[in-house]
This record gives sequence, C-alpha cells and structure tokens, in this order.
Amino acid sequence: MTLGHETEITIKDGDRIVILGGGPAGSFMAFHLFLQAKKAGKEIRVTIVDKRMALVGNGDGGAAGGFAIAESNRRFAIAESDRGFFVKESPGCNSCAGIVSPQLQQELRRYGIELPESVLCQRFSHIWIHGLWKNFPLKVPVGQDVVSVFRGTLPGKRGAEIRGLDAFLMKKAVEAGAELVTAEALDIEYSSLDRPCLTLKPPAGEVFKMEADFACICSGVNAGGALFHSFQKMRPGFAPPVTRPAMIFELNPGARYLKKVMDRELYIFVSGSETLDLDHAALIPKGDHLTVALIGKSIDRALFSGDTRKIVNTFLSLPGIQDILPGIEPRVACSCTPLMAVSPARNPYARRIGLAGDAFGARLYRDGLYSAFVLAHSLARTVIHRGVDEESLSGPYERAGRWIHQDNTWAKRVMGLVQLALKSPLASRVMYQTFATEMKFKSMDRWPMGKVLWKIGSGAGDYRKVFRDLLSGPVILSLLRGSVKTMRNRLTEEFFGLNWEAYGRYPTVILRDKRRYIKEAISKSLDIMLDPHPEVERMYAIKIRASADAIFRELGRFGTSEGKFLRLRFVDVKRVSGDANREGAVVRYRIPRLPLAEDIRLGRSVEGKSLLYEPSGRFTRRGRLLFDITPTRDGNNRLVIYTAFDYKRGGNPATKLFWKGFRHLFPDYAHDVVWNHAICCIKAEAEKRERESFGQTG
Repeated sequence: MTLGHETEITIKDGDRIVILGGGPAGSFMAFHLFLQAKKAGKEIRVTIVDKRMALVGNGDGGAAGGFAIAESNRRFAIAESDRGFFVKESPGCNSCAGIVSPQLQQELRRYGIELPESVLCQRFSHIWIHGLWKNFPLKVPVGQDVVSVFRGTLPGKRGAEIRGLDAFLMKKAVEAGAELVTAEALDIEYSSLDRPCLTLKPPAGEVFKMEADFACICSGVNAGGALFHSFQKMRPGFAPPVTRPAMIFELNPGARYLKKVMDRELYIFVSGSETLDLDHAALIPKGDHLTVALIGKSIDRALFSGDTRKIVNTFLSLPGIQDILPGIEPRVACSCTPLMAVSPARNPYARRIGLAGDAFGARLYRDGLYSAFVLAHSLARTVIHRGVDEESLSGPYERAGRWIHQDNTWAKRVMGLVQLALKSPLASRVMYQTFATEMKFKSMDRWPMGKVLWKIGSGAGDYRKVFRDLLSGPVILSLLRGSVKTMRNRLTEEFFGLNWEAYGRYPTVILRDKRRYIKEAISKSLDIMLDPHPEVERMYAIKIRASADAIFRELGRFGTSEGKFLRLRFVDVKRVSGDANREGAVVRYRIPRLPLAEDIRLGRSVEGKSLLYEPSGRFTRRGRLLFDITPTRDGNNRLVIYTAFDYKRGGNPATKLFWKGFRHLFPDYAHDVVWNHAICCIKAEAEKRERESFGQTG
C-alpha cells in the first residue's frame, strides 16, 4: 500500500512533527507530544518554527544556544552540549491581557512546571466584579493562584528582570527535546510523498522547504493569515475562527501608585457606561505597569487611530475608573488592537495537519491560555496514540473543539444574564444584597451566589455548569432572600431619606470568620473590654484609599453641616457641644417635635486612630459606638465601625412593655442600612477630599 492511499496513518519512531508558532500553544503542544511519545515508547522529533524566537548561548564561546545548522540539507537540530542557553525573543507584543488562571497553574504543576518569580508580575488576593455602582469583591480561595504575566517583550521599559511567559515556556519545550527554527512560515502544501511541506523564510538567508510527518498550526488568529489561506486550499471546508477586535493598552503609573490604589486586586467590568459601550473590561496590575483590556461595540467601531486615543481618554475619565485610579495619567506605554477568537474554526484538521491554540479557538474573552493547554493535550494524545489521518483526528481532538464552541455559547448566555442584571438598578441591588448576606452569615465555602460570581470573575468554571448553577435551587433561594432584604432595605432607605446616587456601594460586612479577631483588635487599641454578648451588636469595615488623618478629619464632621453621613430624615444628628474629635464632644440624636433624644459623648480619642462614643443611657444600657482606623498593607487604611448596646428593660410591667415596643421601632436591619450608607459616604468623602488636597499641593 502506498503512503498516499493509507486509510490509517500513524506516527512512527523517527518521524518529525513540526509546530508552526512559538507561543504558549506551540510550547504546550511540544511538551505534550514528548510526554505522550514517552508513554507510547516512541522516539519522535519535534521542531518549532517561530519568526521571533531564537536560542542564545550563555556567552562562553559555544554555539549560540547550542544551535547547529547543517547547511547541506537545511536540517536544524539542538547540538549535544552541556552549555546553558536561553530563549531570545525579538521585540514585539503577543497581544494578550496576560492573566494565568488557577486551573492552568494547577495543570502546569501536575506536569512539573512552576512559573518562576521572574515571569510573574503580580499575585492577586481579590478579583473585583464592577457593575454600574454595585461592586463585588471576590477573594481568591486558599490553594488557588491568579497571577498576571507579560507575554512578549513589550512594554520595553518594564525592566530586564521581568521575563515573558512565551520565552519561558519555549525554553521548557526546548529542554524537553524540541528543536527551534527561527523563521517565518510562508506556505504549507502536500509534497510528492503526501506529507506537509512548509516554505520557511529565515531572518537571513534563502527561503527553504521543510517536510513533516505531521504539522500543527499554532500561529494564532492575528498572524495566521497566510497559513490559513494555504491550508484552506488543502481543506476547502476550513473556516478560520470567528474573531472580534479588542483594545489592549499598557500604562506605566508605577508600582507605588498601583500598590496604593489596587494592591493585589484585579478588576473585571461586565457592563459598560452611557459613554462607552463595552461588554468586558479588565484592569490588570503588572509591577510598574497596568494592562487595560477592552471589548465591546465601541471597540468594534474604533477603526482609526484617533478613535483609539479617544477611547483611552474616555475610559480613564469615567467616574467609576477615576474612583479606582484617581488622577491616572493617560500616558500609554504601548497599545494594540488584536483580534480575539470568539467562535472556533470549522474543519480545523486535514490529513497530517491539525490546528491548536487560538488558530483553532479560545474560551470567550478570558483564559485562552488554559484552552490552548487543553487543545494541545488533546491533539498530542490523538497524534501519538490514534493517528494523523482525518478519521483519527476527528475523535477526542474534535470533541475538545466542540467543548470550546459549547463553552463559548454558554459563556455568552451567562455574561448576557450578568450584564442584564448589573445594568438594572433593581436586579443589581438584589445581586449585591444576596452576595452581602452570604458574606455576613455563611463561611466562604457555603456561598451559592459567591461561588458563581467567582467562576465568572476568574473564568475558572465550565460555563455550562455556571449557567446551571445560576438556575440551581441554592442560588435561587439565596436570590429570593436577597430580594426580600432588598425590598426591606429600600423601604428603610426611603424612610430615612438615604440616597446612593453620589456614592459607590461596597460590601461592608465583615466575614463571619473574622469578626471575633477584629473585635479583639479594636478593643485592644483602646485598652477596653467590649461586652462579649450585647443584645445589639453591629460591625462594618471598608478600605479607604486615603490617609488616616483624612479619614479622622472626615469623622470629625460627625453631626455637623459639613458631614455627609448620618443625615437622616425624621432624625436630627447634631453635635451640640465640644470640638471635632475632642474628648467631651456630644452628638445628639433627636426626633423633631417629639421628646425623644439620645446624647452620645466622645469618651476616648486617639489622634488618627480611634474614637469611642458612649450613649447617655436614656434609651440604652452599656452602649458603645467605636470608630477604628487601621493601616492596610497597601498603604491605605481600613475603617471599622462598631456599635453595640442593650435596650432598657423597665422596672414594672408597663415600662417593660414600653421598652419592648420601643425596641421594635429600630430593628437590627435598620442599623445595617443606615451604617452601610454612612461608611460608604465616609469612604467617598475622605477619598474625594484627599484627591482635592493632593491636587492643590501637587
């Protein structure tokens, strides 16, 4: 039987597999090929062709990277040498936001690959999902890592000590046994022996041909035009992935600035604004730099460079972005408008040829590196254990492609639902209240809505399962509870005349597991003993990007016309004696036209740190209202508000009945509504005044 008429074609000892493209997909493919070949007991040769990657020696006089060229037959090989080498990458960008998900890191560790500190730019403790004015902080679970990396060599001034992910993975592929050819792939066709024949153009020298027993196209969607065109001639039914433009730009505000405003925090926006129509946006700190990735109709319409500059300036000037990045300068270190695969290719394989990575398809908007790893693993198993004819390639490898297609279909549904909810004032409030209630009353492993939001924010879940989770009993029940509390809280806000339009709303509840620790910390700061079991006890915390002095000054406006917090309908809150934040100052709560008033007196004041108010005892017993400011590791401060008291009980049946009824006039949830609004007001005003002060002095 001649080779051209084989119905089943397998990889044999000594066969050459050529990978076109030296990005993560190409390196993953090489790595998996060697692993699967070892399991099958086969000796194979793997050659990676990339126009930007080259091997460089350690400078000891040996061949560059141990790289030898046999001019007679244009064969390239790694020379046998114990000399060290590293991968050199020509200047350029790999057009990627650069987030490595927990699931990809877990897979890499399974195969003994640990990303070194020289590649990692930032480890994240939280992922924030931002809506129009509802914000969800998602803590990275213990045992998982979300990190940012640079892919290529840009931006150029990031420091030589920070290496690119692509070069690191390429080095791992070469260490596993891969050969590296620095050349541009111009064309692919079948040779007279019915094998893929590649036309390659090196940086210097003549164009030459290279024949392979199997070829894998990992060129991505931005550099795959010529290869896609030639492959389409070989496989008429092939259609490249459906793409959508993205905008990625790098800012260089400095590590000190980024540590202060978003230390170890990654921000995801799933709804745009009236100014910019966006489906997805991300802020990704990377040492001195900040990567911004934008996708949406406004980006689709950005056809000219002037539109790009306008979008950058407009995005950075949005109020929500200015809240996160106050005073950020729109100085762009580098930018690109790459295409992103949003739907996988059709018929992405032919006899002895297959596609992987973005050239095949990627998960929607995020975690493309993980989908590249999955596709490479599936294709390598197919090539080594099943065969490289069309029937063999149509097995598990094609099923992996169907998974990407289905995952993207479900991702669009999930993101559509979330965007619809976060753009709706009522639905976004329900989601916020549901999430805040879970934080307050349940441990992290028992957050139905929180788990779904984490999977959406991190991209760590299969979107079909995420969609099912959104409609599952625990999530629906949690949403119903959130709906009831939302209506109750909304009525309470209306009663007290509280308005959220000027302030962002942040969860201020303290995780159940941390309440005891924080209570002990704030009591220690004032050297007092707090009642272990008061009838009413409430605690709220928020991070404020302002100095302790700025927060302390804002607290000093408590009960004055300048103070924006605790301005309540039906209740006058006014400082009636003493000076701001001075011991002995008295703030009075009074219901107009009724003989009902309660004074609280400032008993302890620690400059820039703590304030302890004690009620007069007219309506309560053993009451405490405590403000505590504690520095955070990122140079900001955390404000904790602690309030606790017992209601009076009365000495006879009539007074006991009166005080029992009086207690129901101020239910526990009313305290939560009022103080949640107050602490967010304090945050907004302190940060605003800090920015104004900085502008005047800077």
